[in-house]
Amino acid sequence: MTEAVRARRILTMDPGRPEILDGGILIRDGRILAVGPWKDIAGHGVRRDLGAVTIVPGLINAHTHLELSHLARRITTGQGFMAWADSLFAAMREGPVDESAVDLAVRDARVSGTCCVADVVAREAGVVRRALDRQGLGGILLREFSGRNRDFSPPSLPGHWSAAIHSLYSTDQGFAQCVKGWCLGRNLPFSLHLAEVPGENELFRSGRGEFADFLLARRILPKGYEAPGLSAVEFARDLGLLDNSTLVVHCVQVGGRDVEILAESGASVCLCPRSNRLIGVGDPPASALHAAKIPLCLGTDSLASVPSLDLWEEVRAVRRLLPPSSPLQDLLAMVTVNPARALGILRDYGHLETGKRAAWAVLPGDLEER
Repeated sequence: MTEAVRARRILTMDPGRPEILDGGILIRDGRILAVGPWKDIAGHGVRRDLGAVTIVPGLINAHTHLELSHLARRITTGQGFMAWADSLFAAMREGPVDESAVDLAVRDARVSGTCCVADVVAREAGVVRRALDRQGLGGILLREFSGRNRDFSPPSLPGHWSAAIHSLYSTDQGFAQCVKGWCLGRNLPFSLHLAEVPGENELFRSGRGEFADFLLARRILPKGYEAPGLSAVEFARDLGLLDNSTLVVHCVQVGGRDVEILAESGASVCLCPRSNRLIGVGDPPASALHAAKIPLCLGTDSLASVPSLDLWEEVRAVRRLLPPSSPLQDLLAMVTVNPARALGILRDYGHLETGKRAAWAVLPGDLEER
């Protein structure tokens, strides 16, 4: 069946035709056949009128941890990152992942307009993939590695997937380079948490500080760790981890030269402002990153550090960190075309245009105008 969907306004994210008033989308078998004025679309399919709404491309959550969904409202917050992390570690030891909790999280994400997620998995890739498939949500699984392992030959995961490392403080630098090289050799995206935690830069510059003591006490630092005498971003650059196929997550503890390095590298940055604030690591310098023309994406992180996986809440949070004059199109790019490009899924997502998946979200009224 061919369907003709009508909306008062369509923001396509296609720079050649960014806005269509009284627009329509022609759909068959889950793909877009045409996008244009309703008068040109109406006669070619079964009509469906969405009413007086603005629709945008389906949202892409560039950083989630769905296998932590059962930990919602169980983790200590308001006492800083270290207390949050210890609470998380303890809760993770208490029992297995709850598949029904993952299902519920995926459903809620889909209802709020998310069409695809980049989900970081450790052990439960099958649970996450089944939940995504049941809810009809697209997803690329990012299998996260840490520690030491010179012989890198990861087992295949179900569906679309790639490899990632947790961070440079939990992963031996040679192993991090192996994982990145594996991704490069297969033309796949690579991701890592970077410059999230207060004290992370001190750890890399001197090997000392409260955060260094925290990691040592919990045996998280790789054996034989030596401080490189660099910031976290400088260290990632020198290891060859930053390029246009890299998605770095958080980047809260960056400024000055770090921002320049990120811009020069071509890497994309995924901001998770609600999670950052709740676990006490601060606000990312979104305005400086945006001004440097770094491709920005948004992620919710997990239900262990945010109350919901609603990406519109993330858009509202980052809007408060940007200048009031920031265009709506720039905000929308962070949850559509930017993550689609960073994750290598631009063939299917990111725009409302012919050939793409027929996935859209309704723009909330409070975001209609800046």
